[in-house]
Amino acid sequence: RYVYTVEVEVGEMVNVERMVKENKGMHIRQVEENIPVPLSLSPALQSKRIAVVGAGPAGMFAAHALAVNGAQVTMLDRGEDVSGRLKKVQQLFNEAVLDGESNISFGEGGAGTFSDGKLTTRKNHPWIRHILDFLVDCGAPKEIATAGKPHIGTDRLRAVVVTLRKRMIELGVDVRFSAKVTGLIIENQTVTGLQIEGQEDLTSLDAVVWATGHSARDSFKMLYKSGVELEAKPFAVGVRIEHPQALVNQWLHGDAPKSRLGAADYRVVCNISEDRSVYSFCMCPGGQIVCSSSHPGFHVVNGMSNYARNSAFANAGLVVKVNEKDFPDQTPLGGVLFQEEIERKAYEQSGGYLGPAQRVTDFLSRRKSANLPASSYEPGLIPVNLHTILPKTICDHLVQALYEFDARYPGFAGPEALMVGTETRTSSPIRIPRTTSGQSTNLAHFFPCGEGAGYAGGIISAALDGLFITQCIRNYFEEKESPSLSSNACKTSTKASPPKETDFLY
Repeated sequence: RYVYTVEVEVGEMVNVERMVKENKGMHIRQVEENIPVPLSLSPALQSKRIAVVGAGPAGMFAAHALAVNGAQVTMLDRGEDVSGRLKKVQQLFNEAVLDGESNISFGEGGAGTFSDGKLTTRKNHPWIRHILDFLVDCGAPKEIATAGKPHIGTDRLRAVVVTLRKRMIELGVDVRFSAKVTGLIIENQTVTGLQIEGQEDLTSLDAVVWATGHSARDSFKMLYKSGVELEAKPFAVGVRIEHPQALVNQWLHGDAPKSRLGAADYRVVCNISEDRSVYSFCMCPGGQIVCSSSHPGFHVVNGMSNYARNSAFANAGLVVKVNEKDFPDQTPLGGVLFQEEIERKAYEQSGGYLGPAQRVTDFLSRRKSANLPASSYEPGLIPVNLHTILPKTICDHLVQALYEFDARYPGFAGPEALMVGTETRTSSPIRIPRTTSGQSTNLAHFFPCGEGAGYAGGIISAALDGLFITQCIRNYFEEKESPSLSSNACKTSTKASPPKETDFLY
């Protein structure tokens, strides 16, 4: 069966709103009005010096768009470019040696560079079409523009990211890798510069786009110490669960040949209570579990897939929602401390960056596994009892959900199922509140952006927020310098609201 999305233009006599309301079961929705993408020269930005901190999707799309608008853009990232970063990741896989500045989380392209390269989002926004088309123009597979569940794959995404960087350099963007921002220069509650580790300060800035991603916890602490308003936010914590891909194919495709349908994927949810649920996250068919630690002494995992999704294994995050009530500290950094406590235990019990793992059958019996099945995880696994790492409430909810999922998909909690810990970074543990102008609520010219700031969760929603912040900066300076420069198109674009938490669940 093929499922299509078709856009239809109707005459003025048709009441579209009534049609949508009366045909809810037919998946009809009104196309949003055409909001111009902020990709044209703005005289108000031509003399502006703007720094973008973070080279993930939010930062790269913001830097590119700001350069098109005429701004003098410097993009900084603590990690290396794709080539250097890949060497450090291979070193981690082969030798269990972590580089705390260039790894699966930090570096060119952000955490998404080493992921499944999913391009799904629950956000319906007219700019998403531009984002997909632009990625195709940078070398992504053409089918992502029309596929129902588009994905690039980590292998192809790396090349796309490099092409995007070259496009930015052609526009005059100063791209700097291995440039870790360690402090803000603030004058009269306005950010005017950045302190960079081992390098000269970047001064005389007109604006800073802060797009560091959700793993830059030392940066969160620096912002908090600098007085930037932060707030703790909910996220989810759990494990990676892995099955043979052949088993997942059997659940979803039956006896149909894999060559026709590809690697099957699934999505499971178990609502335990009104404020607590267990669900799969970032499912990677034909993929690999990877160590995505970014700071020495802490252990965390994630999943990734190549474009072909041809691994013998399938994995997904299996996570439980947590909120401020679960955190040991009620400050804005409470979620950060909660993550660190779990990841520190995982590191200690794994002896470093081996994967702390347990058969699902043993997890249900609360006992350490005597042996472990084959796995995609590199550099290797070590048997542990995950109940000694994760909080009791997390484990109890996982146990309850696993029985339900196994009833739906026989073998989900069977002898071939493996759990590897820990999955703690499903989204940012903090949010940096911002005003309707896109700026921090208590620091002028500081524009929080993307996943780390709490406004996205995935490649597309992060790129979308990068464009949204570009529009905010453009509007701000046009209206500040001359109201006549602020075009109707720009004013219309202010209707583009930032993504909500519910928009980026996988």
